Amino acid sequence: MVQSTASFTSESLAALKQRYAEAGQGHVFKGFDELDDKTAGEFFGQLSGIEVERVTGFFKNATAAHGQEGGDKIEPLEAGSFASALDSAQADERAQWRAEGMRLIGANKVAVILLAGGQGSRLGSSEPKGCYDIGLPSQSSLFAIQAHRIRRLQQLSGNTATIPWLVMTSGPTSAATQATFAQADYFGLREEDVFFFNQGVLPCFDFDGHILLEQAGRVAVAPNGNGGVYEALRVSGALDWLRERGVEHVHSYCVDNCLVRVADPEFVG
Repeated sequence: MVQSTASFTSESLAALKQRYAEAGQGHVFKGFDELDDKTAGEFFGQLSGIEVERVTGFFKNATAAHGQEGGDKIEPLEAGSFASALDSAQADERAQWRAEGMRLIGANKVAVILLAGGQGSRLGSSEPKGCYDIGLPSQSSLFAIQAHRIRRLQQLSGNTATIPWLVMTSGPTSAATQATFAQADYFGLREEDVFFFNQGVLPCFDFDGHILLEQAGRVAVAPNGNGGVYEALRVSGALDWLRERGVEHVHSYCVDNCLVRVADPEFVG
């Protein structure tokens, strides 16, 4: 959703206004001429970085789908129409999967991606959700628990493996998350094996499909959700970082999954 920012000239401003008008979002420029030069330049940069046609299309598609009437009533799947690979697998087959997973981990071919953009507000905490103490006797945070599991897998591989840990944060959690990792000495992992990157944002819309302003000269935005991880990996340089390390497989999970088997060898295999 982000593109390179054009230089702020009268011609580029006129072109940007036309783009927004054609997308039905020309209202955002109301009062633009009343902004001071600094605010106007920052606002122009923000608007230039938004693919207004694309995000407006997202809203229209989402609301159109919401308004469509469904056909038959949705019913549960019939018994036998779904299955778990683990449930149907034989013990020796699962052992082969685990062995293959451990081989890949030992060859430094596996990384993990942690989706950690959320705050712990629902848990009564203003800190990033990964800092939350879930009540274990060790008083370990979610970050600490997951880091321990990564370290343990590296040990089980014979201490020859490195499992890169990519941590996706958001604007509100980025600084606090990185500070927490630094204060905890990266929970026993090497700093160079942890890559922080921010998820993207999307403009906020009202119910009529108009982009909202946070204040004069600034579009209101919100994190684009876990689905934004793919673009965020690309624009942050994380994909290049993984390629340079020779990583071929990744395991992605959400920070509040306290039972997650991080880089589970059986799943990887």
